[in-house]
Amino acid sequence: MKQRHVRFTRTAQRHVAQDRAWWLENRDYPEVFVEELEQALKVVAVLPGAGTPYAKSPIPGVRRVYLRRVALHLYYTFDDDVVLVRALWGARRERSPQLVP
Repeated sequence: MKQRHVRFTRTAQRHVAQDRAWWLENRDYPEVFVEELEQALKVVAVLPGAGTPYAKSPIPGVRRVYLRRVALHLYYTFDDDVVLVRALWGARRERSPQLVP
């Protein structure tokens, strides 16, 4: 199995920073956010097809994985070398993230 490099769009970087800050301020177990995100990134780096296709995206090939303990979806695309994280978005939100090519 090949491990791909994981990169983040600026949008995804902003989402991670905002969600992490909120989690640290509002939850009793601050380590859970980082643990859950790191675990998801390890999975998609090795098995990027493990995520569910996200058909609502204007970008072809977007997939997402659910981070259960923090109730977030990680949206990404991939090729043979790179997994590109495009968004980290609350699963309970009533709208989808704006994914820009």
